[in-house]
Amino acid sequence: MSSSLSLSDINVAYSRRRARTRAQKQSLPDWVWGAGLGVIVLFFVGGFFLISNLSSGGGASTCERGLAPLAGGNPHSAEEFIAEDAALAQVVNALNSGDRSTAENLFYGDVHAFTHNIEPDVREADEQIAIDLCEAVLDVEESLEQLPPPSVAGNVQILRQRLADAAEVLGYPRPLG
Repeated sequence: MSSSLSLSDINVAYSRRRARTRAQKQSLPDWVWGAGLGVIVLFFVGGFFLISNLSSGGGASTCERGLAPLAGGNPHSAEEFIAEDAALAQVVNALNSGDRSTAENLFYGDVHAFTHNIEPDVREADEQIAIDLCEAVLDVEESLEQLPPPSVAGNVQILRQRLADAAEVLGYPRPLG
């Protein structure tokens, strides 16, 4: 038995080896596949959160629904708006002197409860003013935890303006502060 290789046998062997080499060269590295898979996973996770946020009413902010009432929901009066404005002025003074602890103690109590408790009446009279008031309250709440005192003082001043707007929409004179 003699084995002779014909030219066609050599050609077939060479073609197979060339096809195998070409397939190996065209394959993507593993990190590319991993990155692609990661992007796909992020896409699906992001889509899930987007859909769950929209279906749970997450498209509506807290201020579009209104603030939750807090203990101490007494009827409001012009005198109470003046007292709240004076209390917020004390909060600003404490913040401007760098005393976050005193500012928090002054804000979280009657002042905070008042802002929450008048919001439904303000919303009934003027929804946009109620939303602005709500946003100002939430800004102060958030900034008291995170920002330096002088920055918080600016947010409290905005809250004072929103409370003056609320007093006016409820038929009371604007506090003079």
